[in-house]
Amino acid sequence: MPLTIIREDGPYGIGSLQRFVETDLEQHYFTLYTDCPETHEDLKRMAVFDVVTNNTDRKAGHVLRGLDGRIWGIDHGLCFAEPYKLRTVIWDFAREPIAESLQEDIAPLEHQVPAGVADLLTAGEVQAIQERVRVLGLLGRLPADPTGMRFPWPLI
Repeated sequence: MPLTIIREDGPYGIGSLQRFVETDLEQHYFTLYTDCPETHEDLKRMAVFDVVTNNTDRKAGHVLRGLDGRIWGIDHGLCFAEPYKLRTVIWDFAREPIAESLQEDIAPLEHQVPAGVADLLTAGEVQAIQERVRVLGLLGRLPADPTGMRFPWPLI
């Protein structure tokens, strides 16, 4: 995710700014998944991020490949809801194991969400993050969508 900062003194009040990422606009999740298998580990990381944050709007166009080759996820305005609302285009890795190193990265969230995040959320939203991390740890795999309905619209 590009650097994002909160500005208290914007012309219309509090808001946020995100680093601009120069990218090839012809590339997005579907083209990266199909044409660039070297991006798959980064895309799996993004799938785990989406589960942990309960992202409800991961469209293909919200996955960018910077001109330097780095994969970026953008537009996280619909995350952290307490009820499970995951909607993402990243289902190609469903039921695949989560790398041990990535499990180690997210495991501390089960016990404590960093104050910089937790302070912006309700107690229920924090508990929901912790529960999602706990379930991912128990399963050791990315979830699947048995309904086939957990996609945002439009897809790109």
